[in-house]
Amino acid sequence: MSFRFQKRVKIAPGLRLNISKRGVSTSVGRRGSSITLGRSGLYGNIGIPGSGLSYRTKLDKAIGHSSSQKNGKQDISGAVTLNFDKESQSLVFVDEEGQRVPPAIEREIKRDFQDDIQRIYDQKEEEINSHTKQLLNLHKEILHERSPDELRELARKTVTLDVQKPNNKEIYEELKVEFEENLSFLERLSLLLPKKRNLFIEKVKSEANQQYEHELKLYEQAKEEYEEAKLKRSAKVERVISGDIGGMELWLESFLAMLDFPLDTNVSFEIITPNTVYLDVDLPQMEEIPLTKAEILKSGKVKIQKKSQRELREHYAIMVGGTALYLCSYVFSLLPTCETIIISGYTQVKNKTTGHLDDYYLYSLKVDKSVFYSLNISEVHPISAFENFQPIMNTTKTFIFREITPYEPV
Repeated sequence: MSFRFQKRVKIAPGLRLNISKRGVSTSVGRRGSSITLGRSGLYGNIGIPGSGLSYRTKLDKAIGHSSSQKNGKQDISGAVTLNFDKESQSLVFVDEEGQRVPPAIEREIKRDFQDDIQRIYDQKEEEINSHTKQLLNLHKEILHERSPDELRELARKTVTLDVQKPNNKEIYEELKVEFEENLSFLERLSLLLPKKRNLFIEKVKSEANQQYEHELKLYEQAKEEYEEAKLKRSAKVERVISGDIGGMELWLESFLAMLDFPLDTNVSFEIITPNTVYLDVDLPQMEEIPLTKAEILKSGKVKIQKKSQRELREHYAIMVGGTALYLCSYVFSLLPTCETIIISGYTQVKNKTTGHLDDYYLYSLKVDKSVFYSLNISEVHPISAFENFQPIMNTTKTFIFREITPYEPV
């Protein structure tokens, strides 16, 4: 059985955009770890597939670039990569052809870049375990109640002008450098002649003025849209503060859409009265949480262990409870008139008689705001904290959840 409310928002792991003068790119995880040697120096790169996490550091010391022997030392040219070897469960150095570098070279790299390599090991260990840590700490990120003035400030902060007013001089200097780089050798020599130089400068100025006018027009348009958005957001927050249900729905929906959770989570909600909100949470399945934990030893060997079934169930329970508590604090912090949240969480279980996935409710709570904020929630087990909120729940001491019938929206 599953209730569907008026609004449904997917909360998923976010994709980060990096914006620079050269354009827009995405930050995503890379497979394995690497240390790359090139003309710009030695770099360490590390990433965990699917995690969205990556790390890059420059290793500034020098290393031999010749394949010959010098002073009894064996050097290597090209790229040296730090890979994870599944067979030996360790991080190993390989050359451009994927062959492990000679022991002497490996010892030299480890000696010369000891601190940098250890940082990479530490970072990889952190990335392997970070997903679990994030899941287990959701209930420690509880948001405080916001006053009307704090909500107005939040409204102002969430409307930003991302376009800078163009600077004609900066545009001219950038174009001048760009034009000069595109000149041939003879064309550059011709600029020594005053007449040619003046013609070149006039051409750059003309192009810079055109680009400035175009960018100024875009800026003025963006500024106008920004001012309009500020007015709309200010009007919306006043509706929220006054307890207008329509305004509350639009406000909550926009903020839920910006949430970044460690696992895909869907939230349906309905605001019945200015004082009461219903949340229906479509939770991830237990199989989606990290199944292993890792430790990287100083030798570079990776110690990976499977979590026990009990540990998996407890981690899942903490995630389930932490999600509920965090979402409640999120709603209370955004809707000042809300005093009660009825929240239910469910997952999908395969029905053995039909073969289809059925909704399987794990818990249902009536959360009173005054009780909620009277607790030191970050210091208790999230499932234990449920006892304060008239729970409908049937779970064992080892966190096996049995199906329940949740509170109905009325």
